[in-house]
Amino acid sequence: MIIALGALRALMIERLEAVAARSRQNHMVRSASEERRKKTRTKLPQMVRVRPSGPTPEDFDEILPTVNASRNSVYFVPQNGVFAVDMRVFVTYPYATGPGAINQEFVGRVTRVDNLAGEKQGVAVELLMPIYVGAKETIR
Repeated sequence: MIIALGALRALMIERLEAVAARSRQNHMVRSASEERRKKTRTKLPQMVRVRPSGPTPEDFDEILPTVNASRNSVYFVPQNGVFAVDMRVFVTYPYATGPGAINQEFVGRVTRVDNLAGEKQGVAVELLMPIYVGAKETIR
């Protein structure tokens, strides 16, 4: 009886280890279609203003439409190709020039740069924190 219980215990442990190994493999491999974003994206173009947050060899200040956007990130195709991953930028989103426009400025970080056709870049920027001028606190 003791031998049978020992064999049963060993068999159960072996099966549990096999299940755990398969589970780890499934969690490590993501399918290409799996959505990793925290917020949903809108494909409605909105105007943004993008400029460097620090000194750069090529100074730029672009106002352009987004390809897609969410509450905490934007994706756009700039006119120049000076963007690099981990670059810090100021992003005004949404941007408007009309009277009374509420232009919210953010500190952003370039998270992805895609090479597109025609020597263009697709740039994804994560909006890290809003910038408030005045008495408001920066909360995020």
